[in-house]
Amino acid sequence: SGFVKYIYAQFGITLPRVSGSQATVGTAVGSLAEAQPGDIVANGIHSGIYLGNGLIISALLPSLGTQITGTEVYTGAYSIRRVV
Repeated sequence: SGFVKYIYAQFGITLPRVSGSQATVGTAVGSLAEAQPGDIVANGIHSGIYLGNGLIISALLPSLGTQITGTEVYTGAYSIRRVV
């Protein structure tokens, strides 16, 4: 969530710090099939930025650094939000 906040701040967009709050900003996107690069994907305990083609960039743990993963890291319910 800190990574997402930082990236958006580079473009002058202020976001909440925690992923649960990031999951409520902007406009809801109905499904992953409708997601566009730059959309926030958040599940309440983690958030990332959708890159397209089912890939998300995030910083899951500080020890792992920034990673590009598939959407499988977002198990259970998650929210897709469009801010830009």
